[in-house]
Amino acid sequence: MNLVQNSKMAAKAQEEEGMFTFSSQPARKTHSKGYRMGNKATITRQRILEAAYAMVKDVGPANISIRRVAAACGVSVGSIYNYFPTKADLVAETIWLFWQESLHREMFIVGSNEDFVAFCERLMGDLKHTLEAFRRDWLSQLASLDAESRTEVRRREEAAFDHIRRGLAMAIERDDKMNAEALKAVAGDAAAENLAALVWNTMISSLQHDDASCAALFALLRRALY
Repeated sequence: MNLVQNSKMAAKAQEEEGMFTFSSQPARKTHSKGYRMGNKATITRQRILEAAYAMVKDVGPANISIRRVAAACGVSVGSIYNYFPTKADLVAETIWLFWQESLHREMFIVGSNEDFVAFCERLMGDLKHTLEAFRRDWLSQLASLDAESRTEVRRREEAAFDHIRRGLAMAIERDDKMNAEALKAVAGDAAAENLAALVWNTMISSLQHDDASCAALFALLRRALY
């Protein structure tokens, strides 16, 4: 049995440019433009999200409500529901916005002189700073969310992680310095997907536990694949 045979396989890596461009993925279809209801003020989905995000940073995600966000935007409660059918949707989107702003595209561009391992080492440092900010500003508040909101937050988080795993697989496939035969021997037939899943899972575990497991994995990969 090889090193990553039992790792969870990520979705097949895709070749489109911008694999690591994070974009909002709302659970339900919403309007993309502002609207007007009678004499009510025009509002956009982005404006609602910005107001909710500012409110979450001020009072925490558990303490916002559709009514408070509507008041901050100067619109009716029904106007907010047109874009966000539940509070859980709105809370999840504000947290997703944090990750969008933190995990910017430049972090995920492989440098011209970077192999896959060097890229992952740099990415690990960037992710550590992002996670520290998340723990400081957000994590303590998440436990106080209602069950529906926590479920929606976890769903969005997993979507983001899957996006990263696909991008890691693509970076592996594009690394012409890597020994392809060694990669297959280490990671099996679906080598890029398997290795991407192992690397990402180890990065997350290492960040959560603040240990050296990721550094050890990177050292092993460099010896085995280059």
